[in-house]
Amino acid sequence: MLTIDKYAYNNEIASWSPSVKGLLWLVGMIIAFQPILLLKIVFLPIAVIYTLHVVHVTLHQYLKWFYAVIPFVALSIIGIAFTMSPSPKNVYGAIHLFGNYFGLAKSMMPMTLELSFRIITAIVCTYWFALTTPFQQIILLFKHLHFPSLLIEETLLMYRFIFIFVDSFEQIYRAQELRFGYASLGLSVHSAAILGKMLFEQVIINYQKMTYALDAKIFQGEFAVQENKI
Repeated sequence: MLTIDKYAYNNEIASWSPSVKGLLWLVGMIIAFQPILLLKIVFLPIAVIYTLHVVHVTLHQYLKWFYAVIPFVALSIIGIAFTMSPSPKNVYGAIHLFGNYFGLAKSMMPMTLELSFRIITAIVCTYWFALTTPFQQIILLFKHLHFPSLLIEETLLMYRFIFIFVDSFEQIYRAQELRFGYASLGLSVHSAAILGKMLFEQVIINYQKMTYALDAKIFQGEFAVQENKI
């Protein structure tokens, strides 16, 4: 079970209706994309503190989940804020290069600040939903909202293969580490190449096993999901 899944099934509001949690998530996203910056500034710490309280997760662990998205957020923000100008008065931290000045555009800083808070608020809301809503409830919510069956089935399969991928990765990486496969830069590159190859093979093998299992159960093209009242 993934770490986020463990929290999703063992938090104080895990038994809440997925419709209620989905509605709260939607309200949070509306706040994230509305134009009033002050509202986002007030909402953001409240959402984080509430998430830490109901999920019983430390702030350190919570912030670690942002490591995967920070590079993408940073690239988006830098792409907007960083510019070239013929005058150093138009940029912060001006660097003279090739007859122009490179730096952070003064005119774009308000938009950059707005975008930063919008992205962070949206991520915090999504993490709250993911950390408090078991996957089965998410699927039930999709069905309740009449999402296409193909989308629901693809979501189920992706969810299953995430577990297969992570489990295979941990086993192969642990075996390589025990054999000092990452003791030097050269060995690390070689081990990473082997890891990628074996992961691809393992996913294909597991896909074939799942196909055989579905054929044995006379799969009719649709996964049955128990529909409880939500």
